[in-house]
Amino acid sequence: MINVEEHVYHDDPKIGPSDVRTELMDVRYYFIGNGRIEAAIQHAPAGDGSLYGLLLMDPKQLKMKREALTFDPETGIAKTMLDIFIEGAESPLERENLAIGWDDGQELPCVRVDWQTKQLAVSELFYCAELSCARVVREISLRNHSSETVACRIATGMQSRSLLRSVHLSPGDEANLWILYSMDEGTAEVEFVFGDQQPSVEESKQFWSAGTQIQLGLSPLDHLFKTAARQLPAMISRQGRIDASIWQYRREWIRDQAFMAHAVLLSGHPPIARVILERLLCDFVSEDGSTVDSSEVRAPADAELDQNGTLLHVLHEYVLWTGDLGLVRSYWDRIVRTAEFPLQQIFREPASGLMFNQRDYWERHSVYGIQPGIELAYQVLVAIGLVAAAGLARQIGRVREAERWQAEAMRIREAVLNHPTHALVGKRGFFKRRGIDGAIQEFIVPQPDAGLPRKVGLARDIPHPLNPDSSCALPIVYGFVPAASKIAKDTMDQMEDLWNQGWQFGGYGRYHMDSDPDSPGPWPFPSLYIARAHIECGAYRKALRVIDWLASLPQYPSGSFFEMYGHRIAPPYAQNGIVPWNWAEVIMLVTKNILGLQPEEDAIRIRPRLLPGMNCVKGSVPYRNRRIHFKFERNSQIVKPQYEVDSHQFETLAEGVRIPFSDMDIRIVGNIPLLEDVL
Repeated sequence: MINVEEHVYHDDPKIGPSDVRTELMDVRYYFIGNGRIEAAIQHAPAGDGSLYGLLLMDPKQLKMKREALTFDPETGIAKTMLDIFIEGAESPLERENLAIGWDDGQELPCVRVDWQTKQLAVSELFYCAELSCARVVREISLRNHSSETVACRIATGMQSRSLLRSVHLSPGDEANLWILYSMDEGTAEVEFVFGDQQPSVEESKQFWSAGTQIQLGLSPLDHLFKTAARQLPAMISRQGRIDASIWQYRREWIRDQAFMAHAVLLSGHPPIARVILERLLCDFVSEDGSTVDSSEVRAPADAELDQNGTLLHVLHEYVLWTGDLGLVRSYWDRIVRTAEFPLQQIFREPASGLMFNQRDYWERHSVYGIQPGIELAYQVLVAIGLVAAAGLARQIGRVREAERWQAEAMRIREAVLNHPTHALVGKRGFFKRRGIDGAIQEFIVPQPDAGLPRKVGLARDIPHPLNPDSSCALPIVYGFVPAASKIAKDTMDQMEDLWNQGWQFGGYGRYHMDSDPDSPGPWPFPSLYIARAHIECGAYRKALRVIDWLASLPQYPSGSFFEMYGHRIAPPYAQNGIVPWNWAEVIMLVTKNILGLQPEEDAIRIRPRLLPGMNCVKGSVPYRNRRIHFKFERNSQIVKPQYEVDSHQFETLAEGVRIPFSDMDIRIVGNIPLLEDVL
């Protein structure tokens, strides 16, 4: 049984300077990195904490915000701001009109800080110039816009240390300075000095230009994709480590990491995806095939069986995108264990053969009232993973395993949809969970020693429903049932009960708020995969509603979103953190659901769906050491998509256009008809 203490975090954000808190009012965090060093540029425009500042981190270590390498226990990150003193003055010049954001005019991810004084216009750029060393560059540009010569000192600091440089500027003159923050990768100690010139950025430019490039023609989604595609790879260490929620958990899950591997692959960086997947196979799959969640290996009753399927699915996607079977051959024994683990008799409900345990997809367990039962998400993702494992087995000639896993996947699907006593489908579409006896589990009752904060929904003396649950959208996202089916429509209808539960600013909750051990509030990544399901079902305006909701949040300019938007009770819970899974879902929504990119063993299938407001989508995506260049335009005069591939007409099928693999770049042009929105 999971110990309640596992959910308790003793760090109190009320202790220490205000910068300790992750959720400063209207705060934005801009993340840059190169696998060797990570940085977050904090912007707290409401004055709740340092106005701006620099948080440096070692990507090999998962830490709290107060443990950042530039964090001072007394002053937070205030010392990392840039100060300018006129010679002879004791106080720095007052900043005016400070603005922070991504500099989209650069060829690598750069965070720009602009401000001015009565004498000077100041710009700061933060970026990683190289991949080969743990260094962040802070480029400072000064321009004297006054009518007098300015003699000043440029100052910044970090904890007890400071850095000074004198500058003289005649009227109209400009000066450029570079501060280099270098971390020793062995000791994680940081030194910072003024550099004589800008470091070469060619290495970094080549890395980022090789990634996926997409222009969607829809401003909010363009921004969300760009910020996700530049921040997710930046926050993954060279060893494949990344916190499931930055500054929050300091733990890792196969589920989260696998989705991040898939997204970083789709964003055009297969080597990073390979590092993550190899680490998961080596270190996160135990000898018996059980998987690590929250950096722990669980007893069978608490095993998160979906993780096995998710890892296999993403591994298959990696092979289809890259053609790299080396990982499969090297870790075949681990892959077999991963596939076979959920099929053990210990998990099997006798009548249906479906898998049961005592933990739900959202990690509620027996203490929270979860009884032994059959969870929809575990069946769906295990079945999808077994189909993927069968595909891998066929590619390396393991026919017997391929046939067994394919048959098991079909058996699970049939039981989920049609078993007379244990199917997970009803008049409302998919529902979350059945007991071993076949009864639908509609409610949970927490144990008296659950240790719940008094005000949360699950602690109140009210019914605690299990349905609806956002995980019921996953069978539609991953094609377990046709998106045009009645099951899919009925399921998505009940998802609307999760929108604006007990709040009025938008977003989907992960499940019924009266069953939440945490405070009520919307969660971005479930909202995003519900949006993906809406796109599959043709409810495009409902998908856009999620995009518009994200664009309305204070964190939209940076594109880095918190795990949830509600009052986090910390302690006993951890502070709200920035969740990389959010970035992953944005990337998958664009590439998988809007562009409709689906690789196969000897071809790639493309089925674009242009959302309202998208008139022209173009870009290029790396694919098997080549690139797919595409341009899709909306055409109101046609009823069926028309495609040219390398200037040749291609047949259009209901599932899209299928392009055989080529050893050259592929260029595809498509005319896409107006799509009727199904509300």
